Amino acid sequence: MKNIILIKRYAHIWLGGVLVLMQLSSCSDILDKEPILETSATELFSSSKKISEYLEGVYQRLGSTLPSYFSTTDMRGDEFDDILQNGNLSAYDMNLSVDGTSGQWNGLYRAIGEANDFLNHLESARDVVGDAYEQYRSEALFVRALSYYYLTVLYARTYHLQPEALAVPLRLGTPETSQDDLAPSTIEAVHQQILADVSDAHIAALPTGKNSISGVTHATQAAAHVLRQRIYLERWEWQKAIDEGEAIQGYALGGLTDIFVPPYYTEESILSFPYGANNSNSLATSFYLANSTALEDTYSGIFALPLYAQEGDVRFSQLTYKPNTHRTITKYRDVSSGSDWIPVFRYSEVLLNLAEAYDQLGQEDKAKTLLLQVRRRAISAEDDQLDESSLSGRYLREAIYLERRIEFVGEGIRSIDIHRRGETFWKRKGGNEIIVGPADSGYIFPIPLSETSQNKLIKSDH
Repeated sequence: MKNIILIKRYAHIWLGGVLVLMQLSSCSDILDKEPILETSATELFSSSKKISEYLEGVYQRLGSTLPSYFSTTDMRGDEFDDILQNGNLSAYDMNLSVDGTSGQWNGLYRAIGEANDFLNHLESARDVVGDAYEQYRSEALFVRALSYYYLTVLYARTYHLQPEALAVPLRLGTPETSQDDLAPSTIEAVHQQILADVSDAHIAALPTGKNSISGVTHATQAAAHVLRQRIYLERWEWQKAIDEGEAIQGYALGGLTDIFVPPYYTEESILSFPYGANNSNSLATSFYLANSTALEDTYSGIFALPLYAQEGDVRFSQLTYKPNTHRTITKYRDVSSGSDWIPVFRYSEVLLNLAEAYDQLGQEDKAKTLLLQVRRRAISAEDDQLDESSLSGRYLREAIYLERRIEFVGEGIRSIDIHRRGETFWKRKGGNEIIVGPADSGYIFPIPLSETSQNKLIKSDH
């Protein structure tokens, strides 16, 4: 773990490549800013401006890992077929190698380490940062919480089936958690830490901005509520998930395709990560090219279902195309410079999260209304072959699950849903079926060698 967690050993090297995402007047200003070159922690925290730049670097550390993370989670689900049988093949065939996700593990822990380092130095700079102290602290805690959430998706068992199963080490920037040898914590313990990092007090310190560059690329109160909503869905705590969703106000469903073209944010955007020349997004090469790694799985993918492949549905007709025998998505299009932003939280997810939670509590009318609110944005009732009158009981629940699939295809959510519900991963490879259940070894990724070789208290199969 020496090369991952002991931040003081590598922080001065990495900070030379931090992308400064200052809250400037235009998207190009943010993405084309030259890196800062500070090397001393004392110097970095000598002014409010430099502290703000350092915090932007904490966000950027997490953002640099998200393209490979999203690609892995999408290929792990059942929407895409690895036509070239390369890239994320280990995620595709569920024959998970020890180092298949070492980049994601290392990247997420580096983000956690940078957040911890920022928090530790911030304490000694309270006079410098002034009134922004609580906000900056809460933003760094949010980045740490989101990183731990992403780690549990790949490396922890399904919570509601095994809440006390071992997950990942909780490194919190304290001396006792900064040692190389640190045992993994349970899923329950990781969840509690995430919830502590986005507590009511920390949420209150976050800004409420929206529909702007800073309001979308930074932690806000709404983003923290969505993260808590996801955790409560994982825990099957439906009323708490509803409370979090209902707390999110002031957002709306706008033009669906607008989210995926410049400026990459709308009144629906809650949290997105920006990319540009200094930090490119590789998802376009995975999903957009005719010979890309990830193309529609014509057997198990959502577009294999006629009700979810209607020409009147914007998500099918305008956000996918068919370059050859397989369809692929067009949510990420900038192959040359990789400037597409990654939407992490959208308001449509909040609505469908609410629909699922209300349905689980037997409040079908509310669940159906929320489901149709999302669906009618994409396809009119006149064009829709889905029979609204059939939406009750198990058919309503299935419709909510399927709506999530078509709404968020290519956004890394499908395999998260399979995992949190404890469902079976089903894939194809050639003429063979690959079926992996929640108790099977391939259901979660093994801890990478980069960790187990340094940490004597953790095993790859934990």
